[in-house]
Amino acid sequence: MKYAFLLLLLAEIMMLSALTFEAEELNFYLENDLWEMDGLFHFANYDSLSTHKLIFFPVPSDSLCLPPKIKAIAIQDSNGAEVTMLNQAKNGFTFLLSLPALSFCSLHLDYTQTLKSNYAKYIITTTNSWGRPIPYAKYTLHPGINVQISSLPFPVQKQEGRNYIWEFFNFAPEKEFEVTFQTIPPEDQN
Repeated sequence: MKYAFLLLLLAEIMMLSALTFEAEELNFYLENDLWEMDGLFHFANYDSLSTHKLIFFPVPSDSLCLPPKIKAIAIQDSNGAEVTMLNQAKNGFTFLLSLPALSFCSLHLDYTQTLKSNYAKYIITTTNSWGRPIPYAKYTLHPGINVQISSLPFPVQKQEGRNYIWEFFNFAPEKEFEVTFQTIPPEDQN
């Protein structure tokens, strides 16, 4: 009986781990008092059985920023995949992601946070909890016209106008996506 329970538990764990995190393409919009993350998260189920996974999405909420306001959470290209929001707390939210067997989906997630300082942060190190580097990650920072960047999370790879773009392959982040900035007074904007 004990071994049957252990085998059942192991089978359940294997079913839950069938879901893989394949890529993220995130756009960050930064204004003097607002931080927005609008992104696509790509998941795959390589198993011959459908899978369901509870995912906690951490969002910093402290003396530097208010809790997030979710604008959108939805499957972008539905092939039977489903997302269900379960809980939103001060430090993040939990959702259930369900994928049919042998399928792929893109999850669109968009949220904003009111900033209380000249500092914005997005938690990316949790991608390491998937047990392997993320195969592809693309981050684009869109500073507003009244924002002057003081520090970036990574050395600049590409800049288009005011936008900063980073692309990584087999990415295992060692630090969070953090940006410091100054607000440019209207009379100094060119």
